[in-house]
Amino acid sequence: AVTLQEGALHGARLVADVPRDPIVVELDATMISQAVTNLIKNAGEAVESLVEKGAPDGYAPEVRVTMSATPETVTICIADNGVGLPADRARLFEPYVTTREKGTGLGLPIVKKIIEEHGGTLILTDAPVFDGGAHHGALAEIRLPRARAAGRSVKERAAETAVSGP
Repeated sequence: AVTLQEGALHGARLVADVPRDPIVVELDATMISQAVTNLIKNAGEAVESLVEKGAPDGYAPEVRVTMSATPETVTICIADNGVGLPADRARLFEPYVTTREKGTGLGLPIVKKIIEEHGGTLILTDAPVFDGGAHHGALAEIRLPRARAAGRSVKERAAETAVSGP
């Protein structure tokens, strides 16, 4: 997902810090790839928005993707030094709420649902200030369990969620 999104970063430098060796995680790779792709695309649009609004002199647009693992969890972080998050962050996960002129407001709610169907969490917060920067961009943090919850597969949990609701 990281490599596929390099072209969608609107001139931002992509810095990826991911382990060389595979990390074994029980998940639907297509769905998680879709979620990560959406978050990287959002990061690229955030740096593009800052440039359009008048980025400070010397601004170097950048998107950082990191992945780390413990025996229990995998954490994927996508950080940018773009426009940052709006004041009303809680609404970002509501369907049809968008901060972009051409946005549908469906991306983040779908990403959150995918992550939750895998027993994980998605948190949006301020990114740390990048080297030489003056403001906070956005940070999306995905935490996923490495093993199936209570012996159920991802598809079984998704079907259960669809039937019983959140």
